[in-house]
Amino acid sequence: MKYTTQNLIVAVNSNLSSTAAAKTFNVPERTIRCHRQFPLQRIGAGRRHYLNDNEESYLVSIFQILPDYGFSIAADIAIQISSEYMKSLGLSFVPGQKWLKTFLNRHHMKIKWKKQEKLERIRAEKFTEETRQGWFSLLKSTLEKLDLMDKPNQIFNADETGFSKCFPFD
Repeated sequence: MKYTTQNLIVAVNSNLSSTAAAKTFNVPERTIRCHRQFPLQRIGAGRRHYLNDNEESYLVSIFQILPDYGFSIAADIAIQISSEYMKSLGLSFVPGQKWLKTFLNRHHMKIKWKKQEKLERIRAEKFTEETRQGWFSLLKSTLEKLDLMDKPNQIFNADETGFSKCFPFD
């Protein structure tokens, strides 16, 4: 028997008996009785989620803001962040690929995943040890010239590859 959430809510809140409400609103009697007996029970189909709506919204906001800080989100990173967040809430559930898939299905309009672009082959071939040392030498001299060696909070990443780690100088 198919019924809408709205019909279920109206049936549960009506003054009709569960039998009469079931016939009127096309909702199973047992479902109406169960929701009347346990009024705090969530109305909706399927399993309950491990996180409530506010907790899921917070996690969505994290996934939305990370790309702004140069972090590209992949499935393994999303699962790791979600796992740490759930631990901080005191939940023992460890999210996996299936959980992530259903989470993304629920929030597909809010979270947009960008596939990581592979480094072009020619660019990768041109990146030699000599190029790397030259770049770090130029970086060091620029930082010294601008007096930024001891002011890391004034250094911002503007590289399109999204490097966010600090590399030691040679």
